[in-house]
Amino acid sequence: MQISQRIRLLREHTPGTFAAVFAGLIVAFGLATPATADGLPPVTDAVVPPPPDYEKAASWLAKPDNPNQFAVDILWLYPTVLYDQTEWLMDITRKDLVAGALESVDTEALVFSGQANLYAPLYRQMNLAGFDLPEDQRDHLISYGEDDARRALTYYMQHHNNGRPFIVAAHSQGSYVLTQLLVDHWGKLGIEDQLIAGYLIGWSITQEDLTDNTAIKICDTPSETGCFVTYNSVAPGRQSAAPMILKGAAVVNPLTWTREPTLARADLNAGTTFFDQQGNRQTYPGLASAQIVDDGLVVTAEGPFELDSTFFPKGVYHSYDYSLFFENLKSNASQRIQAYLSNKPDN
Repeated sequence: MQISQRIRLLREHTPGTFAAVFAGLIVAFGLATPATADGLPPVTDAVVPPPPDYEKAASWLAKPDNPNQFAVDILWLYPTVLYDQTEWLMDITRKDLVAGALESVDTEALVFSGQANLYAPLYRQMNLAGFDLPEDQRDHLISYGEDDARRALTYYMQHHNNGRPFIVAAHSQGSYVLTQLLVDHWGKLGIEDQLIAGYLIGWSITQEDLTDNTAIKICDTPSETGCFVTYNSVAPGRQSAAPMILKGAAVVNPLTWTREPTLARADLNAGTTFFDQQGNRQTYPGLASAQIVDDGLVVTAEGPFELDSTFFPKGVYHSYDYSLFFENLKSNASQRIQAYLSNKPDN
């Protein structure tokens, strides 16, 4: 499947925080409201920043101080942080954009903290407005980020992995980029047996993707390894408003870790976690239920919380894909890690 066939218009991303916090970050980082193509130069005049050099520390958001602290690694790819009206492609030397990307490490990727050595490469992602371009221009722009992600994975495997099992995880545009890489290359890399699981949340892996590459497996049980988790959170009846939900999307319920359409009650939710501007977090058990319906993950949340955001269609909970199921994601990562390690031939 071509890149353009997988893309739908993304309008916003908030890395696991309240929408009000995101608005504050936009002001703090000097970012504009979500860009439109009208405010940017022609794509033919797009400035192409130098590619990241993954031999240099400046090309990584995060690398472990002690790479042998844990028996497993995680490779994290951050969501869209380039929203302004200046450039089509992310310059990884821009401190404001790096700070925005680091926000996802400190919130969403925190579900893996204390369980794996974290590697988070920077990449030349496309401006959010690029999803609204004609497909040939859009494909051209997104290819830079995909090439960076491929090179980062290759560098990590050659220089940092040292044979350890690993998790790949991402959100939003990060998940899109990794999905594209999967469809094109999974099953041919020679590292597939080392995969514990992939958490590609906030994007769709479709049935067409699975047909195009039969080596990609979607997780069906809580302890299955070598498989991928994917879902997109919405209010009841709002699947069509969520641009990241594609027809035929595979969905894994993060409260049961199966693909069964049965309602998973809120009492199965170990904790929804929100972050404030200082990075403090508060967890609320039993806040949200989840059910797979029509290619989306339908969430019903009870409590004094406003899950809608200023910049995204009402009832689309893309901003909270990780927050809503934070504690369940954390415990599931541990479950899959232990399942993988206990089944290694040398154990």
